Amino acid sequence: MRLSTRSRYGIRALTALAAQQVADGRCARELAEEEELSKKYLESILARLRASGLIRSVRGAHGGYVLAKDAADVTVGEVIRILEGSMAFVECVDDDGYCDRADTCVARDVWVAAEKAVTETLDNITLASLVEKRRHPGDDAPEG
Repeated sequence: MRLSTRSRYGIRALTALAAQQVADGRCARELAEEEELSKKYLESILARLRASGLIRSVRGAHGGYVLAKDAADVTVGEVIRILEGSMAFVECVDDDGYCDRADTCVARDVWVAAEKAVTETLDNITLASLVEKRRHPGDDAPEG
C-alpha cells in the first residue's frame, strides 16, 4: 500500500491547521508556504476535506480554513479514507463477490488481517497527537 501525495499533504495541512487554530482561519496560500506545498494542489485537497465536513471555510478579508471538529476527534485513518477511499490492499477485501475464491482463499485472509491492522493503527492516531509530536519532535510515535 502506498499513499498518494494527496493524503500525505492533507495530513500535513490539517496538522498545521490544528497546531495554529485561529478564529478567522488560515488561508491556503499561508498553509502551502508553511508546508512547502503547491497552493493549487493544496486547494483541491482542502476542497475535499471541506466537502467531507472535516474543515470549514471562514469568509472575509482574512478568512481561511478551520477544523470543523476537535483535533482529538480527527484520526489519520479518517483523513486517508476521505482523501483516498478504502485502505484495503486488494479489491477482494472490500468486495466478497470480486473473486469466486474469496471464501476459501488463504491469501485473502492475509490481506484482511493486514487491512485491519493498518486501519486500527491509523484510527488510533489523532491530529492532536500529531500536533503534540510536532511540538516535541524527539518523543515516541504519536498515539490517539
